[in-house]
Amino acid sequence: MSVVYTEKDKCKGCYACIRGCPCKAIKVEKGQAEVMKERCIACGTCLQVCVPKAKLVESDIGVVRQLLAEFSNVIAIPSSSFPAALPEMKPGQFVSALKKLGFREVMEDAFGAELVCREYSRLAQERKGQLILTSTCPAVVSYIEKYYPQLVGNLAPIVSPMMAMGRLIRQRYNPEAKVVFIGPCVAKKAENKDEKVSGVVDAVLTFPEIKEMFAAAGISPANEADGPFTGPKPYLGRLFAASGGLLEATGLSDTILQHDVINAHGRDYVVKILREIAQGDISPKFVNLYFCHGCIDGPVIDNELSTFRRKELVAAYASREADPAQTQRDLEKYDGLNLRRNFSAQSVRLPTPSEEEIQNVLNKMNKARPENQFNCGSCGYGTCKELATAVCQSLAEVNMCWPYVLQQLKDAQEGLIQAEKLTSLGQLAASIAHEVNNPLAGVLVYTQLLTKKVESDKFNRETALGYLSKMETELTRSTKLIRNLLDFARQSTPSLREVDINEVVGRALDLAAHSAQLAHVQVVKELDTSVPRIMADFDQLQQVCVNLIVNAIQAMPNGGTLTLRTGAVNDQLKIQVQDTGCGIPPENMQKLFTPFFTTRKEVKGVGLGLAVSYGIIQRHRGRIDVKSKEGEGTTFTVYLPMRYEEKS
Repeated sequence: MSVVYTEKDKCKGCYACIRGCPCKAIKVEKGQAEVMKERCIACGTCLQVCVPKAKLVESDIGVVRQLLAEFSNVIAIPSSSFPAALPEMKPGQFVSALKKLGFREVMEDAFGAELVCREYSRLAQERKGQLILTSTCPAVVSYIEKYYPQLVGNLAPIVSPMMAMGRLIRQRYNPEAKVVFIGPCVAKKAENKDEKVSGVVDAVLTFPEIKEMFAAAGISPANEADGPFTGPKPYLGRLFAASGGLLEATGLSDTILQHDVINAHGRDYVVKILREIAQGDISPKFVNLYFCHGCIDGPVIDNELSTFRRKELVAAYASREADPAQTQRDLEKYDGLNLRRNFSAQSVRLPTPSEEEIQNVLNKMNKARPENQFNCGSCGYGTCKELATAVCQSLAEVNMCWPYVLQQLKDAQEGLIQAEKLTSLGQLAASIAHEVNNPLAGVLVYTQLLTKKVESDKFNRETALGYLSKMETELTRSTKLIRNLLDFARQSTPSLREVDINEVVGRALDLAAHSAQLAHVQVVKELDTSVPRIMADFDQLQQVCVNLIVNAIQAMPNGGTLTLRTGAVNDQLKIQVQDTGCGIPPENMQKLFTPFFTTRKEVKGVGLGLAVSYGIIQRHRGRIDVKSKEGEGTTFTVYLPMRYEEKS
């Protein structure tokens, strides 16, 4: 597992981690974003941009507690960025708190920076005129090994300050000691697992982790007395954590006139500079790179101070505790310490898919034409083509495209609306089957009677006309009912026209009248004939009314009264459907318009009726209110604006 990982239960699929990751080391599978160990450089960017805190870093707290419990000689080496990361405590208080936690000694990582800077000065003389890429930032080292393996030979073969202090302690200072590094960097955890330099540092804690340990032990560093650091004393090495600190300590300059030296920080600059170096567009001789804005801007520093204030705190500490002469004596004491290391190319670049493969994915996302490629970035990739490329490389899914998903949802919603309509239609058709069958049976009887009259030569014109008139009446009633059913069932495109809401209610009642008769429900109509016509979609409003009327009838299985009202309230028209049924429990009131929610014990639909109705009324710029009392009944009131205005 990578030192950075995803807690799946917290991941919300916002793709901010993909957007921020400089090397696209995040893979999305079944909607879940996962960190790919082989591609991850542990820069910690995803930790910073993940608002739900789904990205976590592997903790060494358990390891450190075990070391403190089993060994009496454990040495802590805090990063030189600690004054910026822990401004709430004095340096001496931090030392005392660490010793109270169980550490035998506290030594400054900044002296490791002194050793490293001296090695860089020597290397610059050895490789005069050759390109040197500093290797102090483990995230940069990993990025070069994986994404620019052709530049591995230009990496300075020198360990980081953390590893320099680890070797100093293990080889010269106290070979029996256990070493714990404390800092602001996630990549340090990954560096400590690198087989090419591992074995000298036993655990790596972040500043939040050490604060967690203080809290668990009941230690308040701000209340501790000042304690001294032990071991060799650094000077300018304390500036190493700030951008430009290495150049300051080595005596190099990155002025515009001295363009052979580049000091750059921040992932965007690092990515661009390495690309330009690899392409031969720029040709510096010494390049110092940090993925963060110096270690004082490490990804797990959890205070809100600006980088300028943090730099000020580090500089103040460096100048206050400085003793250049002692630093020089200590450097001479540890001269000859082996600080060299090697690197290896670990290319993880994925093969580029063909244009045909990319185009096939774009077609699937409805992005085949350039004008449909919005490049909105909601998927985490800069362009639609980049997303399509990632899909081809099995790093992403087409469902990450938000416009594509919206269209899918819209199509699904329309399908659900039609499904609910057809479900309602099935219920209505079943309930009025006898209503249709009765007049047809009557027509059949009159046809047979008329046939007998004709065959018996007792044909009477008036009798025949009477039969035909009754047949016409029955067929007209059946035709009207069937036409209403067909109108209701058809899937029509929403269209606005002048609508009489009384007619809408009447047509809906025609469809549900037989259901009311079968349930012994008395229908009372209180329709205001003075209400004006409004602009609306007749079929959709009819669907709303049918849903409300059918629900009301089903709420009165033992009979009752259904009251239908229309009227005007201020600048709105209202349609009211009131029943004297069982009512709705208070705990269900908030769920009424939730898709697939139903209170029916014997579910006769798919639980979409009210949800669909709610959506239709919202699209008409209206609202639905509900009042209900258990055992007394329910009233649904639909409010519609007299003037329909399109949203701009």
